[in-house]
Amino acid sequence: MKWILWSSLILVIGGIVLNFYLEYFTLAYALMGVLLLVISGWGTIVQVKNSVNSEMDQYKRNTYTDDVERYTR
Repeated sequence: MKWILWSSLILVIGGIVLNFYLEYFTLAYALMGVLLLVISGWGTIVQVKNSVNSEMDQYKRNTYTDDVERYTR
């Protein structure tokens, strides 16, 4: 799956360069917009995943301290 993402990224960047070379500026800017949207979406997904993982870690820590307090009293 990773190689598919990297190869598509290389193809999009190559398409941008090729379209600028062939003077198809509209297509080049459209590809740049698509690339910007993909990178923004990727960042949002990573941010959501990070917040979910931090919430799960906090939940595990809270349940662990509750267990410790329950069994040591």
